[in-house]
Amino acid sequence: MLTADVTPLKDKNVVVLKLKEQGFDVLSIGETITIKGSPERFEKFFNMKMEKTSKSVLSGISDSAKVEYYKPLTPPSIPDEFKSLIKEVSFPEPPEYF
Repeated sequence: MLTADVTPLKDKNVVVLKLKEQGFDVLSIGETITIKGSPERFEKFFNMKMEKTSKSVLSGISDSAKVEYYKPLTPPSIPDEFKSLIKEVSFPEPPEYF
């Protein structure tokens, strides 16, 4: 599964309902709306390509402590029917610990 942060333009409750209708799970609602879904769901809905990759979470300490995640290969495109509801969508990378 994959998560993303959606920045709404309008009433968050409306955006949440519309995203749920599209098959996303809503994890949290704040300044942004955090949604969860399969990489395929994100690729299809936002007309984009994702790539599975990994990175070290303990940089300089342990090369074996890695986390896998998905990152966009192409920018997400907000569907026309959602352009009045969603300002942007972002895919945060996992944190790196020192």
